[in-house]
Amino acid sequence: MSAYNQEYNKDNTILRYLVVSMLAELSKKVYYYNQVDEDTLKKIEVPFFYSISGNERFLLDNFMYDAEAAGKAIGDYEVVPRGIVQMNSMAIDSSAQTNKFTRAEFVREWNGILKTFSLETNFLPITMGFGVTLICSNNLEMLKVTESVMNKLYKGTLFSCDLGMMRVQASMSVPEDYSQDRLFEWGLNDKKEFQVTFDIELKSFMPVFESGILLSEIDFLTRESIKSNPTASGVGQLRSNAEGEIGIYFGGVFQKLLTSQDNILKAPGKDVQSNLSYFDPNSVNTGGPYVEGEIDSSKPDPETEASRSYRNANAEGGPENSGLGTADN
Repeated sequence: MSAYNQEYNKDNTILRYLVVSMLAELSKKVYYYNQVDEDTLKKIEVPFFYSISGNERFLLDNFMYDAEAAGKAIGDYEVVPRGIVQMNSMAIDSSAQTNKFTRAEFVREWNGILKTFSLETNFLPITMGFGVTLICSNNLEMLKVTESVMNKLYKGTLFSCDLGMMRVQASMSVPEDYSQDRLFEWGLNDKKEFQVTFDIELKSFMPVFESGILLSEIDFLTRESIKSNPTASGVGQLRSNAEGEIGIYFGGVFQKLLTSQDNILKAPGKDVQSNLSYFDPNSVNTGGPYVEGEIDSSKPDPETEASRSYRNANAEGGPENSGLGTADN
């Protein structure tokens, strides 16, 4: 299994994907230059980190005991300048809602074969508010960082977010006001920090699937559907099977349709309700012969040799190399 397809507990969280995409967009975007000497300029990049501060026990375990056991330095040695991002608010922008449910398609791979699935999806517009604090070491650095933010981020930035099986558009915007905290007096134990604070508004979409199915459940259902019927053709859709079990199944809504053709005289005798009366089929001697038929949409379509050669299907491979794992993990 490739590292890209490995699943962890932090995966399948759409809101986290949006935060990570925003941090990736901010990465290496804000920078400035220091004049080292008459002919040399040094580029200084401002990294951005998401605030994950916790209680004292959390800080001791992660930044003191574990660091000491790993042979790392203990103490505050964070890079300066740096940006700290913290989420303050989140809301649904109902005024931007258009079609509530549209048909969305996504693709999964199984044993070298791409399978298409279709689900009714409501792309819910959401707005997330973040507070950003830029920590600098002196007043000149604070001015340079503020100038770089205005040049690189104002007024808005468009980017896309990868949700693992689909991409959604996102935008972030910064305000016109920037607060600057300058230190004029400090003691020996105080941190000599200059801070620039401002807000970022992130707008994007969160896909909500039909029946309220979560993203992790979608991944499990598609994997089990491909494993149970790897040779099925058509587009997989969410519905119940003959036993009432919900899942993703191929071949259309009707897996198998049985048809019959008989004489029209055998229709109900008195009313459209067939349980009131009926004609005895043995007493009807007119009409064409009785015909039975079957339409099975679950049968796989034969694949041409040119198609197999194009996707390299004749190469050796098995389910363990498909990137979906086995039934036990």
